[in-house]
Amino acid sequence: MAKKKVFVVTYTHDDMVGWTKYLLAHIKYLKQHVAAGDLIVSGPSEGDHKRQAILIFAVRDKAALMELIHQDPYFQHDLITSMTITPWKPQFGNLDESRFESQDD
Repeated sequence: MAKKKVFVVTYTHDDMVGWTKYLLAHIKYLKQHVAAGDLIVSGPSEGDHKRQAILIFAVRDKAALMELIHQDPYFQHDLITSMTITPWKPQFGNLDESRFESQDD
């Protein structure tokens, strides 16, 4: 099995009404991608004045990541105010580099 690349994605949002309206669809989307092995972990930040979620994906490449993000109901309904995508190379812990490809490869 080919190693996957890891990306840390953050979503920031302002529209709590829209965010709440599509929450169940978003959770279904997250669960599907956890089951498929594309999404490692996800959740909202705590104690921050910004409304923000952090998602860590393991995918073939950035194009595959963008395909997944475009499937998110929050993305489809224009509820993400800003988004960052950071390639990440886990080296220690349960996400150590033996399971994932380096971004330099």
